[in-house]
Amino acid sequence: MQLGGYIQALARGLDVVEQCAGVTRAQLVQMGARPDFAEKLLNLHAVYFGDTMFRSRQRKARRTGHDVFTLLEIERYCSKLKARRAWELRQLLAATPREKIPMVAKAKLKEWRPPKDPAPGVRVTRRAGRNHTLSITDSSLNISKLLAVLKSTDQDLLTAAHTVFRGGGGSGQTLQSNVIVRLDELDRIVDGDGEEIELQLTNGATMTGAEFVREKLADVGLITLVHPHHGPVNLYMASRFANLKQRLALSAEHPTCAWPGCNAPAEDSQIHHLTRFQDGGPTNMANMVPLCAYHNAVNDDDPEKPTGRGHLDRINGRVHYLPPWAGPPIPIESPAHPPRSAPAPATPAAPGSALSSGTRTAARPSTEPPTSGPPDSRSGPDPGAPTRHDGKPPALPPNSTSP
Repeated sequence: MQLGGYIQALARGLDVVEQCAGVTRAQLVQMGARPDFAEKLLNLHAVYFGDTMFRSRQRKARRTGHDVFTLLEIERYCSKLKARRAWELRQLLAATPREKIPMVAKAKLKEWRPPKDPAPGVRVTRRAGRNHTLSITDSSLNISKLLAVLKSTDQDLLTAAHTVFRGGGGSGQTLQSNVIVRLDELDRIVDGDGEEIELQLTNGATMTGAEFVREKLADVGLITLVHPHHGPVNLYMASRFANLKQRLALSAEHPTCAWPGCNAPAEDSQIHHLTRFQDGGPTNMANMVPLCAYHNAVNDDDPEKPTGRGHLDRINGRVHYLPPWAGPPIPIESPAHPPRSAPAPATPAAPGSALSSGTRTAARPSTEPPTSGPPDSRSGPDPGAPTRHDGKPPALPPNSTSP
């Protein structure tokens, strides 16, 4: 066979595979195929022309125009899945352009094979001639308790770990955080259904309702009750500090930065005025929300310095994102408004009501789509974010209150 004919034959992948019907591995080797390549051809024939319970997907996959080597590449991805998912992926990749197959296959494998939750334990990684690593894996609640002990011992966590492991430091320190409990969840916890309820703490941890009941109040620190429609109702604590109480109750409503897609902890965020203070916005619960320093800076609420990134507002007691292109307000999920809860209609509060102060319903027009923030919500801007002369986004001190 001439070279051109050989290449054309390989390019017609399924034509070659179909010709393998009734041929043995030994016969293919005798024809000149390498033993491993002969085995792969027979496996392809079994996939595309053999018996299967997924005949409809098999027929659709046979419409492909891929060459033999691309069909083998598709099988390498499909071999990582069970039969039903494998045929779904095979049919998809058979209709995908050759150059896009790796990208599409890896995306589907990531979607269908999420990473397993690592088992609790302590692991040591030793590297010859270099630093070693000691890692601890446990529930978010237990890790938060360990971290609280370290933070109470020394600001440098490595120094604190050395101190604690040697028997000193704050080994008796208790966890102080804020547990968010919705009123309807509290009723279920009291009725004994706590194991099915997951509560969130403002330090990033979670705990079941049953764990909440088993914890001492001193270990928990703070409890905030959140109404599904009106936001934070009250915060209970041993001592009364008005400003701190507002900050903690707001972080209970939004345990992370309220900007869509940002996971910066509320305890590390700033308190943002929805209606700017210099514009008459009051410093009360209805007009404030936690935002990380980055999103507090890019929130588009200054008419003299527009960012084109959209802004936040509170509508009917719930914080919404108002996109820059004047689209409908997007409600922000929170413990008071989890995904399963039906959001209240996005209409302004009645004039004179407790929630009407600072409420807006119209968004400023813009042409840029919103972005969830920088690649890392704890540091640095995304490439399209507004920058100062030093290349960094404008930021405020960590414990400051925005305008």
